[in-house]
Amino acid sequence: MVELFEQWGLWYLPLQAVAVAFTAFVPPFPSEVMVIASGAMAAESIMPLWAVFLATFLGCLAGDVALYACFRYQFIRLLHRWKWGRKIHRALLRASIRAGDANTLIGLLLIRWVPGGRAASMASAGMMRLSWGPLVGLALLGAATWTAWLAGLGYITGTTTGLPPLVSTIAAIVIGTLVGLAIAVLYTRRRRASAQV
Repeated sequence: MVELFEQWGLWYLPLQAVAVAFTAFVPPFPSEVMVIASGAMAAESIMPLWAVFLATFLGCLAGDVALYACFRYQFIRLLHRWKWGRKIHRALLRASIRAGDANTLIGLLLIRWVPGGRAASMASAGMMRLSWGPLVGLALLGAATWTAWLAGLGYITGTTTGLPPLVSTIAAIVIGTLVGLAIAVLYTRRRRASAQV
């Protein structure tokens, strides 16, 4: 990632913002790696931390609001013209169904921490036709926490380990993956326990 930044310069951050926005529609797209890497590079003073946060926040916010609008106003039907579009739509619906009865703002915010939860949260909000007022609050808070978590993970790992940015990025990805898996396991157990009651 450092080599990519050296080649692209500060264009790396707009590219990262676009990748983060795109991840709302295609959750497996690895923009998280770019965000964590930019946080690790900020720890080495290769790029300013405020710029990393701003690019990530704006990309996350734009992607979330666009995904919400697609589901609320049924622009998603355009995806059905292509096979890849139908596949993406099915994946988003599955993630939304897995979210269960998270029909409150708190529930929609919490499911963002489950793998694929960012997309599920916004797709669910759109399908519920959540009004724009609460949606804006949800999107702003969700983008802020998502940005702080990923960029902060790269930055803190970079500053505490003193390792080169690439190694810090890999360590942060491992830590983030383990935390995500732990949250997914706890969330699944909670849902199973509430289903048995």
